[in-house]
Amino acid sequence: MSVYEELNDSQQFAARVIADHARSTAFAIADGILPGNEGRNYVLRKIMRRAIYHGREHLGLNDLFFYKVCDFVVEQMHGAYPELATQRDFIGKMVRLEEERFANTVTVGLSRLNVLGISPTTPKDDDLFLSIGKLYDTFGTPRDLIRVFLEEKGLGFEEEDFNERFDAALQALQQQSGIGKTERKSEASPIYAAVLGKTGANTFHGYESTLYADAKVVAILDGEKQIEELGEGAQGGIILDQTPFYAESGGQVGDSGKLIAPEAAATVSDTYSPVAGLIIHKVTVDKGTIKVGDVLTASVDVQKRDATRRNHTATHLVHAALKEVLGTHVKQAGSVVAPNYLRFDFTHYQPMTAAELAEVEDLVNRYVLQNEPVTTNLMALEDAMRSGATAMFGEKYGGEVRVLSVGDGVFSKELCGGTHVRATGDIGSFKITSDEAIASGVRRIRAITGLDAFERFREDEKLIDASLGALNTQRDNLPNAIARLQEELKKTRKEMDDLKLKIATGAIGDASSGGDEPRDINGVKVLAKIVDGLDGGGTRQLSDTLLARLKSGVVIIGRSEEGKVGIIVRVSDDLTSRVKAGDIIREIAPIVGGRGGGKPDMAEGGGTEPAKLSEAIDAAYTVIEKMLN
Repeated sequence: MSVYEELNDSQQFAARVIADHARSTAFAIADGILPGNEGRNYVLRKIMRRAIYHGREHLGLNDLFFYKVCDFVVEQMHGAYPELATQRDFIGKMVRLEEERFANTVTVGLSRLNVLGISPTTPKDDDLFLSIGKLYDTFGTPRDLIRVFLEEKGLGFEEEDFNERFDAALQALQQQSGIGKTERKSEASPIYAAVLGKTGANTFHGYESTLYADAKVVAILDGEKQIEELGEGAQGGIILDQTPFYAESGGQVGDSGKLIAPEAAATVSDTYSPVAGLIIHKVTVDKGTIKVGDVLTASVDVQKRDATRRNHTATHLVHAALKEVLGTHVKQAGSVVAPNYLRFDFTHYQPMTAAELAEVEDLVNRYVLQNEPVTTNLMALEDAMRSGATAMFGEKYGGEVRVLSVGDGVFSKELCGGTHVRATGDIGSFKITSDEAIASGVRRIRAITGLDAFERFREDEKLIDASLGALNTQRDNLPNAIARLQEELKKTRKEMDDLKLKIATGAIGDASSGGDEPRDINGVKVLAKIVDGLDGGGTRQLSDTLLARLKSGVVIIGRSEEGKVGIIVRVSDDLTSRVKAGDIIREIAPIVGGRGGGKPDMAEGGGTEPAKLSEAIDAAYTVIEKMLN
């Protein structure tokens, strides 16, 4: 008899869930999908967590186990699916991370359930389901686990009834918060389809040229209305039969430039394509009037286009370099290609180290210095994929696609409809400016190229030179000079804090006290005072010193800084049965517009009315006197 046959029905069901979900998990991660909170990433997370929960709940697998099952999937199926073997280490790492996160989720969920104080007498009403629904919605506590917990606390539910009420509670929560509402995606206005049907598709000449001399105005839009002309100073959308202007697409921003007619001129601030085949130039007429039927010259801003082309080709190099440095699990998750920067989002499970960032920079710049040719080939989609070209997941491609290759295409070959440099040397230089996380398992790199990178280098030089001058040191000694300055600053601050503390404590217990002696209230020594220049830590240290000097008594210290008030109350151990610090602070903190609390021997509070601090400190004597009577 096999181990599986020795399991009961619920355990066998759990085993089947784990096996099925492990297959889905391994293949999904190999395809670049990572567990997350939205879309397909969220689906994967639910698949993984359901399997992990069944293992913990029904099979007693409380230690990490699911990553081992996924590795077994790879072992069994990598022959037919080689990509599983390629991604084996990455699959194991990502599953283990998610399994660890979920273990924490279950632990947190159980602790939160305990905080609710559920008992057999708890009403089975909507408030109960709203409370447990928040745990599910906020912490991901599984509903099965919640139902089992309720049963253990004496609140049993039929599964169907529980699920219906649970779902109703979730829906109510989502309506309150807006979570789960499906926003309709902005749909293209019918006007665009009407214009396209009337004018036909525009012809784009931007791959070959940035200037087209015989462009005819075939339509003009004012918002969602077709009009016949645009006068001087007016804004609108101009559609040409032929254009060199690139419409925003694939992360690359739209072109800007000029439209020039014999008696008129307009500035193009942006170019976009709301429906395939229709290119709209967003313009402001600078002089004259532009009418439907006019023939004009369309001139793209060459400087902006060139800068954008540099960043777009650099984006392809970044993608290839990230795969080379971090691993083949890296996949593009979005991008922005603008004239003054590029932004590249990619799948990766942890922050990049300084060494990894430097290696990516070096690799990109090496290809820039090699001045590799950048070529574009029109190919059938099937042929492009067979050639090894990388396609973006979720992008829509036609039957014929543009395949961009850097050099021989071994390092970088991708499907792309954007504009690019003729050779990598045109990029000039490449510099990463930031690396940050934007979602679970997704990171974002920002970078600059060309003249923007040179300008960044110049700015860095200016900052370094200014720092060298201020610190009066040499370039190779700058880090040591800064460290030495920080150490001196730290030492000076400590000396200042010590001096402030000495000044504060020196005003009691001797002739220099200036009348700041403790009062005797019913045989108890009480010192209440205001100090200046101490922070919270210094005030606590001062209270220790003053209470030690009193040996037996009460110390109240108030301070104010930047419109805020802080008060600390200390009571010696021999007096806490008669005078409690927490009770004192609760009486005097409201005077300064705040509140406080704490233990019998020490309490803290504060407020926002510094002008009433003296009144609060004086009131402490009266409060203590009442406690001692």
